[in-house]
Amino acid sequence: MILKKYDAIIARLEEKGVSFESGMSQKDILETEEYYGISFPVEMKEFFVSGLPVSSGFYNWRNTSSENTSLIRRALKMPIEGLKSDLRNGDFWCENWGLKPERNEDAIEILLTQYKRAPKMIPVYAHRYMPFIPGSDNIPVFSIMQSDIIYYGTDLVSYLEIEFGFKQYNDILQAGFRQIEFWSDLM
Repeated sequence: MILKKYDAIIARLEEKGVSFESGMSQKDILETEEYYGISFPVEMKEFFVSGLPVSSGFYNWRNTSSENTSLIRRALKMPIEGLKSDLRNGDFWCENWGLKPERNEDAIEILLTQYKRAPKMIPVYAHRYMPFIPGSDNIPVFSIMQSDIIYYGTDLVSYLEIEFGFKQYNDILQAGFRQIEFWSDLM
């Protein structure tokens, strides 16, 4: 039944020119998670079992070429590296962390302490990410460009509908987004 959940969105994405390879097996998923030291959110696993999107912008988790694995590793680091960059440039601070220290090194230490408690972000497409929360589904998708962070879907399917023009972003603005530790505070 889970596979059927994604059939419709996959068919619509293919109509938009998105290429898919056959779905990943549970073994493929486990090996990929182990290789990158990550865990995929439940919805991403289910989607990838249905079909693996491999068009430009998507991350081809099955491709183990050095160029591709470097791309994925950079994408996995991008959220924290972008935040550190904006913090160093003085453009970013979360008021929930208290007063911003004068020294950048102290501010970065606070950022990293807060980040360690945050769910790890897993890249979906370009700079769109889903947080990994064990055993949870209906997790929002975030657009993350350094400290410019917004919700971009209430879940994976709504995100894909918005990203590929099946729905308008304004359609989700009234949605009750699930609050995600650390990440929701940064918006």
